[in-house]
Amino acid sequence: MNLNQLYYFRTLAEFQHYKKAAAHLYISQPSLSNAMKSLEKELGCVLFEKTGRNVKLTEYGRMFYNTTCSTLNILDEGKTELAQKIKRDAGIINIACIPTSIGTRLPKLIKDFQEKNTKSPYFILHDAFSLPILDGLTNGKYDIGICSRDLHYQELSFIPLFSEKIMVIVPPTHPLAAKKKLTPSMLRHYNLITYSEKTPIGASVRHELNAKCPNLTFAESYDGEIAIAGQVVENNDVGIVADTVLVNSFNVVKVPLAVPSDTRTVYIAYNHTRQIAPTLQAFIDYIQSTNAQHYTTV
Repeated sequence: MNLNQLYYFRTLAEFQHYKKAAAHLYISQPSLSNAMKSLEKELGCVLFEKTGRNVKLTEYGRMFYNTTCSTLNILDEGKTELAQKIKRDAGIINIACIPTSIGTRLPKLIKDFQEKNTKSPYFILHDAFSLPILDGLTNGKYDIGICSRDLHYQELSFIPLFSEKIMVIVPPTHPLAAKKKLTPSMLRHYNLITYSEKTPIGASVRHELNAKCPNLTFAESYDGEIAIAGQVVENNDVGIVADTVLVNSFNVVKVPLAVPSDTRTVYIAYNHTRQIAPTLQAFIDYIQSTNAQHYTTV
């Protein structure tokens, strides 16, 4: 039995079709068939049975599938951890950042750190939304992230970095465009567009709005400011977003919304359960020692 056989077996069990599984594995169908016959011979049981053009796991196959998945998952996690440690020991930090800051605050943060540290690591930057960043920190894909906080990720530590004001955005001709400031209750009669409640920022914004005015109407939701602002411009809608650079490229009026100032807070996040290389620890220590207000949107 070898690793290829296990990967082939898992893939065939998931696709339930020899031709599709072989194409996914970039091998020929006969090669996959021979590998499965050899595996069945070694195990002394039948793992698959035909159902028309497809195959499905037998009772023995289902038992072996669970074992195979657990084994390969542990192996893949070990390979990822090893690769990450090799990179960290080589002075490489994979840092993932939300789109609104990867071209603005992040370069300044890195530059300031590099100017103060002669043995600065090499940073590899990744552009992603908060949830993929949090998942990447959990599975070892990233070493550090700039993103929203989600308390469901208990293995992650969060350091407040900066806050962004929450704004109502409308086209210049909209009745709300003339307002100097808005409260949630003043939005009661409008269909609102904001972030998806499945995102950390969306959950935070909706929580604060519902706390002050529980009967608001949310017509649509999106993951980011570009999609929200685009809908506002095209459909004369009312959007609720963080005041980011992405909104500035749209012909909209921004009106401050009366919600707590920490409704939208962005954090530095890292996985405290994983071994932290000295270079990464130095960067984390630098962030903690830096006055967060230096990066706060005024």
